[in-house]
Amino acid sequence: MDVPDRARVLKLDEPPLVGRVRYLAEADRSVIQTIRCGILFVMAFWSGTSFQSLARLKKTLTQFDPDGRLEVVVVDTDGCPDLYEVPELVGMMHGNGETAWVSGGRVVCTASCGSHPKAFDTYTRHLLGECPAEPGAAADGGGM
Repeated sequence: MDVPDRARVLKLDEPPLVGRVRYLAEADRSVIQTIRCGILFVMAFWSGTSFQSLARLKKTLTQFDPDGRLEVVVVDTDGCPDLYEVPELVGMMHGNGETAWVSGGRVVCTASCGSHPKAFDTYTRHLLGECPAEPGAAADGGGM
């Protein structure tokens, strides 16, 4: 995968993200509709809590989705002002690594660094339960 320079620091071409991630320097709300079963992560490169949220997401994916069933779409917060107006995200976009779990192009859960510590685990397991398993993938997404 060819990783843009600004995103290289995120290590998107390393496990657990390799092979399942799309990085977008710019995006609008229509990106949500392109996600069949996955996670939208809004990265603020200027924010330490955004990096903490990404680390939490990586840990969760390693534990609960090691087979890579869920797609991960990472967007740069500075290039996605339209996302700030998405009803499920209004009022929560503060550069803390805001995260949305998406099924069938619809946001089903949201969290960020300030959320309950288990929110990433809980929402990821919930999404894995909603998404059809790929052939050969564990029905529960692995982990536990």
